[in-house]
Amino acid sequence: MIAALAAGLGVAACSVSPEPQATSPAATQDAHLPPGFDTTFRWSATPVLDPQSAEGTFVRAYVESFELANAGASVEWGYPGFAEASPSNIDQMVTAYPSGVSDARRQVGSAFYTGIRRTDDADWTRIVLCRQGYHSVERDGSGPDRSWAIGYDTSRPVEIDIRRTGDRPPAAPRGGQRTPEVNVFGGWYTSRYDFSALYPTPTTDQKVCAATRQAGMPHWLPTQGDDPWPVSPAVPGWSAYPGVG
Repeated sequence: MIAALAAGLGVAACSVSPEPQATSPAATQDAHLPPGFDTTFRWSATPVLDPQSAEGTFVRAYVESFELANAGASVEWGYPGFAEASPSNIDQMVTAYPSGVSDARRQVGSAFYTGIRRTDDADWTRIVLCRQGYHSVERDGSGPDRSWAIGYDTSRPVEIDIRRTGDRPPAAPRGGQRTPEVNVFGGWYTSRYDFSALYPTPTTDQKVCAATRQAGMPHWLPTQGDDPWPVSPAVPGWSAYPGVG
């Protein structure tokens, strides 16, 4: 069992997927991404979470920041304001989950997120997301001997507890950027985050996530290739003008 990491160490909805979109060429390294981690993020709108709402902006920014910080083994890879929006033990949290990413071995892929359940109580909300994805990992070798191992990520629930205090995050419209340039967390913060809520006896959330099928996810993948499998475009992406539009 992978236990939730909290501050101080402490009936599911069906997925409504975004409109299908063609895959793009392999992601190219971005200065905002940890070395070796070329990943795009796709978010589906459901009654549980609207990715373009203020709440959706916070959740997307936090979840994507955590993945980047985990891959780079440092909170510095998170989006502006990530550390301030996190529990006090965030430095330990981002290194507690093995990432498998290294400078010498690129990982190219797409992560898909959709909300499957939520609990609301006054100024506190828990949202359970389903994370799925696929990736290509560069193997040793050079020139004609270089190849990529290709496969699906394990479907898993991700749990985030949100505390709504201070300024409201901006509602972020669709945009062409892979990462935001400014702090989009507002005054809200996360009091608990579990990046891989998997248990020996599968929970309802695990079963719902495993059964979720998301638009844009390849129905078939080879096990290897001379090139990485093309990534899916970021949805909804980030706008240079959060809160406008």
